Amino acid sequence: MASDAGLEPRAQADSDPLDAISLATKRNGITTLLGRGHEIEIHELDKSGNITQRWVHTPDNQIIPILAKDKSNSFLFRSLREWRKGVYDAFLPVGFPHSVSDDYFAYQTFDSLQAFFSTITALLANRALLQGLGVGDANSSATFALLLTILKDAMSRVATIVFAQQFGLRIEPDAKKYRFLADMFNDTAFFLELYSPYFGPYGKIVALTVGEALRALCGVSAGASKAALSVHFAKHDNLAELNAKEASQETAVGLVGLLVGTLLVRSVENHESVVYLMIGLVFAHLWMNYLGVRSVCMTSLNRQRATILFHEYLKTGVVLTPAEVARREHIVLWSPVARNRHGQSVARIEMAESYWHAMGGCHPRINIAMVDGPMHTLFIWSHRSRQVPIKILLWEGAEPVHAIGSWFMALEMAWLMQRGMGYTAKLDQIFCGKESRCSLWKIGSTEDGKGEGEGLSKHKKRFTERELWDGMVAKGWNLESQAFETAAPVRLTAHSRTKKDQ
Repeated sequence: MASDAGLEPRAQADSDPLDAISLATKRNGITTLLGRGHEIEIHELDKSGNITQRWVHTPDNQIIPILAKDKSNSFLFRSLREWRKGVYDAFLPVGFPHSVSDDYFAYQTFDSLQAFFSTITALLANRALLQGLGVGDANSSATFALLLTILKDAMSRVATIVFAQQFGLRIEPDAKKYRFLADMFNDTAFFLELYSPYFGPYGKIVALTVGEALRALCGVSAGASKAALSVHFAKHDNLAELNAKEASQETAVGLVGLLVGTLLVRSVENHESVVYLMIGLVFAHLWMNYLGVRSVCMTSLNRQRATILFHEYLKTGVVLTPAEVARREHIVLWSPVARNRHGQSVARIEMAESYWHAMGGCHPRINIAMVDGPMHTLFIWSHRSRQVPIKILLWEGAEPVHAIGSWFMALEMAWLMQRGMGYTAKLDQIFCGKESRCSLWKIGSTEDGKGEGEGLSKHKKRFTERELWDGMVAKGWNLESQAFETAAPVRLTAHSRTKKDQ
């Protein structure tokens, strides 16, 4: 055995000398190999392990680049390659495409196109804005224009503060939605500015101030959602560089847009023609933006993605990939309504804002059933509406997998409901009885699938075998983060109170 082991490296060296040199380099270093008189082939790798450059280091310390064995060795193609590398370095993250997620290029392509259309639209709207401020009107005064500018600026600041306070926590879980809404706000502001010269003095003030407020909402929504998307795109701890390169892309596209927009502004002055042109540009702008956010494939679970994923799993037993879920996502219009196995809307699931909210503090006469799961509790309201409210609260120490599990448990509960009946004794037996299905959502269940869920039916038992969780990991879902809570996160603790405590 010893002799065989000793011969194995030599056999490797005979079959593949480069591998042997590479192995020796890792063990002994470059200087040792150079001291032996070897020529060393050096490979530069990015963080994904892909070769970016190759060199030959000769014993006399010459560094010779290794060029690809094709026509690119000619001077013309070398120059083109160097020029292309310069463009890539200026506008794309270092290590592209390996340093970013697979959906980065598609999103940035559509994002650049929408920025192009937005730049031209902004030029047309700005001309109308200047007219609204009184430029070219002998009856208008500089004081009126100044006061209107101050009012617009004040409205913008107030709108920024209010929107950030009300929607700041909602943007990251629904980053795609708010990225699209940002441009809807912006385009609405463009049209208000376009028509502002045709309103009276007071109408002009209202149109311009509301337009500036909408533009402020666009700034907050676009900035926050872009930050969330950038975190998703960056793979090599290159978030700052990715944002810097995106700014370069937008600047370059904006310059082209300014050139084209200047030509259009000079040639199109008729109001009717401007309106038609604006409508076309706005639709193109929104369509590019929609295609951009549609191309994004998030791997973290929010309420909508978790609902799509688990409903499909309940129906077919198939765990969808992030790309498959992304194709079914609604960008703007979606509500957390859960359906039963007959396709009927039977429940509305929410993360509770507080214990008072979960227990129906504003509806004191409503009966509420509580179902305890691992690190979470479901509050099911006995409600007369067709959609039974189910509120979720997490306990102190809950991790993202517990939040995901609580949402899945609420969805399964809704799946088993009958429309108009709500939480019945049969459901209570399933989820709170001796063979409670709460055990199905214990993330740390035994590996062999045995334990508390062993006596359940075949349909129930499939959840105990961790096939859902293992399938999600295998399909690329990130279970270390969750995006269900769109308000300040609340965690529970509880202990018994004696008379002395009171």
